[in-house]
Parts: sequence; C-alpha cells; structure tokens
Amino acid sequence: MFLLGQIIIPSYASAPEHLAPGVSPFEHAFNDIKFLDAYFGTSSGKIEVQPDDKNVPFTIVFSNVGSEDISGIKGLLSLPVGFSPAIANANANLIEADNTQVATSGSSFFLTFFVNVDKNTNVNSYTGTVQVSYSRVRENGSHTNYFDFAFKVPGKSVLNMKAENQFIQPASNNQITVQVSNDGTAGLNNVDITLNPQSNSTMGSSNLQNVVINQNHWNIGTVAAQSSSTFSFNIFVPQDITGQTLHIPLGITYFDGQGNQITTSRLVDLIVGPASSTFVVRLSTPSYLMMGVMQNLTLGLENLSPSKISDISITLVPSSSDLKILQDPRWFVNEINPLEKTTLNIPVFADQNISNQAVNFDANIQYTKDGSTVIEKQSFATYIRPVIDISVYGVDVLNIGGKQNIIGNILNQGNIKGQFATVTIESVDNSNIKKSVQYIGDIDIDAPTPFNIPIDFTGNPSFGENKVVVTVTYKDSLLQPHTITQENTITLANPTPQTNDTSQLQLIILVAIAAGIGGIVFKVRKAKLPITKKVIENTS
Repeated sequence: MFLLGQIIIPSYASAPEHLAPGVSPFEHAFNDIKFLDAYFGTSSGKIEVQPDDKNVPFTIVFSNVGSEDISGIKGLLSLPVGFSPAIANANANLIEADNTQVATSGSSFFLTFFVNVDKNTNVNSYTGTVQVSYSRVRENGSHTNYFDFAFKVPGKSVLNMKAENQFIQPASNNQITVQVSNDGTAGLNNVDITLNPQSNSTMGSSNLQNVVINQNHWNIGTVAAQSSSTFSFNIFVPQDITGQTLHIPLGITYFDGQGNQITTSRLVDLIVGPASSTFVVRLSTPSYLMMGVMQNLTLGLENLSPSKISDISITLVPSSSDLKILQDPRWFVNEINPLEKTTLNIPVFADQNISNQAVNFDANIQYTKDGSTVIEKQSFATYIRPVIDISVYGVDVLNIGGKQNIIGNILNQGNIKGQFATVTIESVDNSNIKKSVQYIGDIDIDAPTPFNIPIDFTGNPSFGENKVVVTVTYKDSLLQPHTITQENTITLANPTPQTNDTSQLQLIILVAIAAGIGGIVFKVRKAKLPITKKVIENTS
C-alpha cells in the first residue's frame, strides 16, 4: 500500500491545474482603436504623389471599436529612409499629428501628417509604423497603441495630347493621328476619349460648323508612365476655312495612380493650309452634295498663272461607286485667260449608301500653256448630306374645346427626317394675335406633321381676316439649324352671344310634356266612371 501510494502521488502531482469556470486559456488583448488605411491625401480623398514632392499630406484612417468615446488623440509616425517631417519638431525622425475632435464609439477618425518625399525614392510600396495615444472620455490616464502598415508612393500621371500631322489640306478628307502621351510617373488607366463639339462655342472657336469628323469616341486603354498611345480619325475640311486653325475639343476620362476617376478636356489644334501653289489651275468645289437627288456639282477653275491656258480637259473619278457622274466624266474648256475663272456644272447623283460621308474625287487636268502640254493631278472631297425639304400647307382656324386654334401641316418631301422642330406663329400688320411657339419634335418623311396653336391676344381681339407668319425651325443630321417662313391669311370668327331661342324651345318642350301628362290622366279617370244601363219599355 505504501509503495502504491508513492507511485500514484507523483502522477497526481504532475497533472495540470484545473482552471476556474469562466477563465479562458487564451490571452485576450482588446484595443480601443483599429487601423483601416494609410495613403497620401486627406480625409477628402487620395492624391497622386511622386519623388521630390514636399509638404504632402499623409493620412491614416482608424476606427474607434471600443465601447467608450475617445479624445486627445495624438500620433507619431515612423517612415523608412526617404521620408522626413515637413515640419521640424523635437523628434527628428518622427512625424507628429493630432486630432482635436472626439471620436465617438463606432466611428472613424483621421490623423493627417505632412511629409517630404526624397527625390531618390521610387514609385513603390513601403511599410511604416504609427503610435497612437488617446484618452477615454470617462476615464483618467492615457492609452497607447502601435500599428504597422503598408503604403504606396503612387507617382503622378501627366496627360498631354497633340496631332502628329497638324497641317491638313482644305477641300480634302484628311486622316489625323492624335498622340496621347503620359510624361508622369504613374499610369493613365482606362483612357476614354470623346469628341465634345458642344464645348466648342465656350472655347472661343466657331469654325467647326462645316467640318465633318467620322468618329466621336475612342477607348485607348492604359498609357503607362513615360509612354504614349495614338488614335485616328478622318476629318473633312471645306475650302472656305483655308488658312485657319481648327481647335478640336476632346473630353477625356481616366483613372490615376490612386484609382481616382479624372475627367478633363483638351484641345487638339489643326492648321488648314492654303491651296497648293504648285498648280496652275485651282479648283473650287461645293462643301456638300445632296443625297438622293439629281444635281450639279459646280466645279470652279481658276488660272493662277500670268499666261493664258487653252484646250483644257478635266476627268473626274469619284472614290465611291455610289456617286454617279451622269454624263461623260471628261469635260472640256476652250481657254481661261490669266487670273480669270470659269465654272463647270457636272450632273451627279449620290446614292443613300454614302449619306453622311465625305467622298474623294481624283481630278486629272490637261491643258496647253505657252505652247507646252501640262498635266496636273489634283484631288478634292465633298460631303454627302441628306435632303430635308420642308413645306407648310393647310393653315386655317379650327375651334377646339371652345377656343380658336391656328392649325396646319408640315410636309417633309426629303429623304431624312428633320429634328428638334418648332412652329412659331407671329402676327403682321398690327394684329393683336400674341406670338406663340409649339415644339413638334421630329418631322418624318412618311406623313405630314400637324400642329395646332391656341390663339391668344395681346389686347382687344382682332376678328376677321388677319395675316400671320408661320416659322418652322429644325436641325439636320449635322445638327445645323434651318428656318423656313410662310405668310398666311386666316379668318377669326367673332363668337355671337347666346339668344333666347334655346329658352323658348325649352318652354315649348315643357308645355308639350305637361299636355301629354294631362291627357293621360283624363283617360284614366274616364275609364273608372260607372256605366248606367237604360231600359226602354214597350207600352204597346
């Protein structure tokens, strides 16, 4: 028994102690604050920062996860070599910041430090440490927490745009390549570019009115730091803006190195050169031709030399088979005196397949000058515009709901609808009809578009015949405004006052009804009277 006890007792003695109920075997270390994020910027958002930037804000975001509000929040920031305090303090290598507000329980708060970034640092990721001291609002004493974190020097993106071929030719379809370059230290991400003609008027330029650009949206993806990318489009420039500078307005959206979406705008300048001085014959062409109708292409020929040219032959070859020259494509002119002009009317037809496009023409010109035969090869382009042929008919006056309205129809005999149309009624010859405007939307080509405008007066009504002007405004496929006007004579009826005929008619109807009811009552009473039988005796 004694030996058995000696064997068993050591085994009990070496057994672990049993913990009291409710005591955990794990160590708990609950903090009042929690680290959320660290970045260059302020509480309003992140900013781009690159090496050699001075006095830039560096913000750390915390959350008060404790059950008490905290105040007196102060921070000391330790960053690696290459980062230094922007404001000198007693701690040479530490950067100080404080937050004078109370951080309520469950809310977030910020500590913003100001940092100098050395020029020898790189656009890269780094680590740092922050010490945060604070006090609980309902307690005495101070608490301190430490947090290690990672942050990034994102770099800066610098956007520049320019046309690689700035000089373009008038009366031609020019291909333009635009270079988008990033001269910064951070990438331009998801670069999206749109043509923004609405901003053209606010930028002090109005010479894009007859310029046609075949695209209006480009997405060129990411442009890395110190690199470039390009996009292209075709631009048709009419001859009447020769020698001018075009300002092409572009809107750009991209994401910077911090992931912020940036929206900005740029102007790309194009210089329209003069007509070539190497040619003796200068061609002048229309800015556009109409689609779907037979018409003349008016080709101007000018002799730029001091000598007469003669026996002139011109051959035109359009770049599209959908534009037909309706006669022999070769045309002749006997002669053109020095510095004089002449014109050729060439019948053409443009099919609907080339609507809203620019078509190139190759012109081969042969002539005799000073006894020698000269051959010139030139080219030009013209824009194919759809036809909108608007007319107004059926203007009259109609009483609708007790009010007189001016009505009418608008007919579009073209091959494309008019857009954003309005009808305006104005009086002439001192009539008191008030000016009125009605928006009617699109003017389609398949049916008349009606309008009806209630008539109001600025003074005493002017009944009888009145002259009015009907004005129709609309926009074409290039959103260029157009206006047509038409004068009409309308007749306004003077509403007559109501007479007593109606009341007399109502009285007659009431008398008739009363007479009918009286007849019915009489018949009923007569039917109820007793019948007396009479007996005649025979005395004989």
